[in-house]
Amino acid sequence: MQGCPTENGKLFGRNVVLEVALGCPDTVPAESEWKALAAGTSKTLDFSPNTTNSDADDTGGWVENLTTNADGTVSFEGEVRKRDRLDQFGFGNFVNYFTTEVGIGGQPTIWVRVEIGPIEFQGYMVITALSTDGGTNDIVTFSTEFKVADGRTVKVTKVEDEDTVAVTGVTVSPQTTSVVVGATRQLNATVSPSDATDKSGVWTSSDPTKFTINSSGLITGVAAGTGTATFTTNDGAKTAQTAVTVTAS
Repeated sequence: MQGCPTENGKLFGRNVVLEVALGCPDTVPAESEWKALAAGTSKTLDFSPNTTNSDADDTGGWVENLTTNADGTVSFEGEVRKRDRLDQFGFGNFVNYFTTEVGIGGQPTIWVRVEIGPIEFQGYMVITALSTDGGTNDIVTFSTEFKVADGRTVKVTKVEDEDTVAVTGVTVSPQTTSVVVGATRQLNATVSPSDATDKSGVWTSSDPTKFTINSSGLITGVAAGTGTATFTTNDGAKTAQTAVTVTAS
């Protein structure tokens, strides 16, 4: 017995997350109101675009298509538990909500939020499928499907990479420097924090007639005078400057 740690995240659905929240379409739920539906085994997002086409003016062998609308559909499969976990919406609550709404002649609508790769899809949706499956000794699973109920609530955003470390600042050294016409001088930029994901940036000269500076921070004196060399980070547009004096000799 080695006592090695075991990662059960995929088995118990912690890596397949679909969140739901009760409410009306005119108010987006607060962050505290969103809960994972259940331990998931799969999720899909299908925009199902409807198109029209015409080959009336076709001279190249291709039929031209236009998208007229999209039937946004989210599908989810999850695990049925005997008792719903308190940190999840849960299969029991989900079925109870669905049957209650249908029983009173209402629409079983619910807010849905799901991440698929680099994007997050959110919208007020109607439950259009709900079924269960499983044998005596198997884990019982359920399948459900959501379609957009109010198109005004649909929001698709890019998800920020959790591993990305943002730039918070930058310094340059030396803070002042001088260079003779025709000679060069190296400047250096230090980006903070030290583990920032993107440390790249752009060097610029305030007066290229006095000195130029290349992409690696190397100054070349052009004519006597003064100016400022600036480094601007690509992430966050943080800036730092060095005062430059160019002398004739």
